[in-house]
Amino acid sequence: MKRILAVLAALILAVFALTACSDNNDSSDNDSADHDGMAMTSMPTSMSMPSMPLGMSTPGASSMGIVISGFGYSTPESVMPGQVLTTQNNDTVEHSVTSDTAGLFNEDIEAGETETITVPNEPGTYTFHCTYHPSMRGTLTVK
Repeated sequence: MKRILAVLAALILAVFALTACSDNNDSSDNDSADHDGMAMTSMPTSMSMPSMPLGMSTPGASSMGIVISGFGYSTPESVMPGQVLTTQNNDTVEHSVTSDTAGLFNEDIEAGETETITVPNEPGTYTFHCTYHPSMRGTLTVK
């Protein structure tokens, strides 16, 4: 008798667990509802970016400017001489974009803020770093 009660209790728990974990929402029929002749499809509400190792620079990751995220830089593949470049800090701490060559550019960017830098007028490859986090390094190619 105890064995039957134990099996019955396990079955009831399994039914509750499966019911709680299932997504039996009938609103999925509305995902492609027709409004004024146009099909509506559901869009993702958030997108996750692939992660990269700390401090690495990813060329070509941004066509607009430098993006700081996950304690790393994402840089455009190349920039024009003298171009004003937007730098967005998506991290929760302050960073800097500081040229390894003294005096070329040095901008502190608060968490969540955007600043601009002016890239050098001479074509070449310019390395930079974060003064607050020395492992953060990036490269700008000026063509």
